[in-house]
Amino acid sequence: MFFSKLLQSEDTADWIKQTFSSFSSYPYLVDIIVLLLAFAIGAVLSLLLFFLLHRILLRFYRRHCEMSPELLQCIRKMIFSFVSCLPILSVVYNVWVDGVHEWIVILILKLMEGMLIFCLTLALTYGIRSFGLWYKQQKNSEQRPIDGLLTISILFVWAGAIIVFVSFMLNRSPIYLLSGLGAIAGILLLLCQQTLLSLVASVQVNADHLVEIGDWISMESNCVDGVVEEITLHTVKVRNWDMTLVCLPVCDLVNKPFVNYTAMEKKGGRRIKTSILIDQRSIRFLNKKEVGTLKGFDILKKYLDGKEEEITNYNSGRSQFNTRHLTNLGTFRIYAQYFLSHNPNIRTDLPLVVRELEPSSSGVPLEIYCFTKETSWIPYEKVQSDIMEHLLAVLPNFRLRVFQYCSDIQQKIGNQVDVVGGAFRFDQLISPDVNESSAGGFVASGQ
Repeated sequence: MFFSKLLQSEDTADWIKQTFSSFSSYPYLVDIIVLLLAFAIGAVLSLLLFFLLHRILLRFYRRHCEMSPELLQCIRKMIFSFVSCLPILSVVYNVWVDGVHEWIVILILKLMEGMLIFCLTLALTYGIRSFGLWYKQQKNSEQRPIDGLLTISILFVWAGAIIVFVSFMLNRSPIYLLSGLGAIAGILLLLCQQTLLSLVASVQVNADHLVEIGDWISMESNCVDGVVEEITLHTVKVRNWDMTLVCLPVCDLVNKPFVNYTAMEKKGGRRIKTSILIDQRSIRFLNKKEVGTLKGFDILKKYLDGKEEEITNYNSGRSQFNTRHLTNLGTFRIYAQYFLSHNPNIRTDLPLVVRELEPSSSGVPLEIYCFTKETSWIPYEKVQSDIMEHLLAVLPNFRLRVFQYCSDIQQKIGNQVDVVGGAFRFDQLISPDVNESSAGGFVASGQ
């Protein structure tokens, strides 16, 4: 503003002209007074804007979250930093005064521009921090932390502010300044390669929700098998089940395979996949007496009655070598299938199958594949142990035996080697005594 033009203007009031004319011998004093008045007017406007924005933002945050002391202080600092730009802008628009040397004017402008950039950067920084404090009060904030992303955002804000400030000081375009930083950027990429990889991996992990705090993950290459306790910009802390703490780089979650068991827990079913090795020498056909004895199992009676009728109709008029018979392994497989389907701890809406795998030198694997309703470790192990203990205990009733390498005394039976002991020989068939258990399953006890 030029005060000589102000005094010569017809629109200017007489008392203003007289007041400024009395300071005609002190031109610099008039300019300083006007700048102070401009600053004071900007400060008053900034205070009014501060109270207005403060009420609006407080009302917004109170509707969506609880106002913690940290959040309240952060909001106040953000608003104060933003409204502090008004006095600076008032000084910038009124800095051109009569009689002041040009280099002083340029210096004041540069200082005011720097202060303006600084205030705006502080406002953005406090805005990001207040958003982070608000996000921590949401439901899924602990499982999906965004601290790393907020830190990255703050770094980008300050990096951009520094570039803009330097470009203003040098009277150059920010694009020109960035083009001159190409060589420096290449060196930084070489020196900070791991940091940049962790940065990209952290963004990908948070954006795709690959891992969240509280997830159970397993990574064999890093000896990780436990619960995620903390996710930072560079590392992920996992508490293994043996209570050891493992810190692995975030980029390993993207570059290396791992298993996340959270989906299993959310689905409400945990898989049982285990096998019983059946000795192939014990697999044979069942005679009528053994079939009648196995009808003592309630869950098999209907199946055996239907199978006997089907086989009798099929064998009618056929020679001995073309007839069908029930096998002890097939009957035991059906028994295991029915036993699992009647178990109240097993989910029948998910895959449930008992199947035979390829025979090997260790016998015929009979695989148990089902899902339990319990997903926690200890209850799951109890359900699995109860099922396997029952199936192993009821196995001799089907005149089957488990294959195992024994160190007991051995004897020759014909041209085969057998283990001495009633556990592996069936001199007398164990009669089943079927009782329905309190849990809804079936327990067979031998006599």
